[in-house]
Amino acid sequence: MVFRMGEFSKKLSLLIASLFLSLLFAEMLIRVLLPQDKMVTWIEMHESGFVMNQSGGDSFQELNGERAIYSFSKEGLRGDSPDLKKENVLLIGDSFTFGLLLQEEHTFVYKLQALSDSIYKDSYKFLNGGTGGAGLADWPLWLEHKGTEIQPDYLIYFLNYDDINRALSKNLFILDKTTPDSLIRSQRWKPTKAYHALNQKKWYNWLQAHSELANLIIKVLWKNIYFHDLTSGFNPDKTEVPIPFDSDFSPETGYSTKLGDQLLKELENWCFTNNCSFKILTTGFYAREDISEYDEQFYKFMLNSEWKENEIFHDITPCLQNNLEGDILAIQIPNDSHPNEKGAQIIANCAWEILVNELRN
Repeated sequence: MVFRMGEFSKKLSLLIASLFLSLLFAEMLIRVLLPQDKMVTWIEMHESGFVMNQSGGDSFQELNGERAIYSFSKEGLRGDSPDLKKENVLLIGDSFTFGLLLQEEHTFVYKLQALSDSIYKDSYKFLNGGTGGAGLADWPLWLEHKGTEIQPDYLIYFLNYDDINRALSKNLFILDKTTPDSLIRSQRWKPTKAYHALNQKKWYNWLQAHSELANLIIKVLWKNIYFHDLTSGFNPDKTEVPIPFDSDFSPETGYSTKLGDQLLKELENWCFTNNCSFKILTTGFYAREDISEYDEQFYKFMLNSEWKENEIFHDITPCLQNNLEGDILAIQIPNDSHPNEKGAQIIANCAWEILVNELRN
């Protein structure tokens, strides 16, 4: 028995050593042949399918050798928590609002805070609720989950050029065609047990921070394993949840525009119920060739809508274009579509021209 146990221990040791050396070799191979920008994931998916930032802690993301550090409040905001001694201005939107690949002091939310302090010192607190990958449909659910904890005095939604496309593809809400101006809650992506088992574990985050092989594997897991498609690719015969009709996916029907309009009303109603002032601004990046038909149609609708007439919606695209010095690539992060520090400053300046008057009122 002693002999057998000794043999087993040797075999186990050899197996562990072989596995370690194989992983080490694979790591070296990835670094040479397929180098990865490392990233410690901070975006989480709620059980109901909307995305949010982690609550508390730090994370980071690399691109081309540059590393951006992200810090989060207990409410899942980038940066600070609300300040009860000030008027809290909550800005929500996608990765442009979040300031992807930018240090916090280079984001347009931070720069808006500086502009506010230069006139209304110690009066307003700008809060960054931006979340990468969010679309318009995420925000009613996000506010339902996070909003009462934050209790903003102002809610500013920064509409971006993929928000309607994401609202349609995520299927978090569909229009109820039996009742005018009504939405039905639905869902597309549901986190799997594998996602819950690994997400935000300390050892898992350590691997992300130090291993390029782990980063590559985790990308595959996010794409293929972590989330279950409840719609089965919007297949009406296999879907587990309500989905739009096939014809609704045609931009000509106007379905996506009606959906977007109703989702904005959900945000406005939340603000009305929770005693905050609601405004909609664009990021200014609507003059793009790669904009989806859904978003282009919705943008044109907003320019001639009651939202515009009632001065709830403001488009900063003309302002941003007027402040460009050359091509828009000059205000984007190299090899990426997000605003660089200069782009963030222009967005902040253009947005401030509108918000300075809103805050006075």
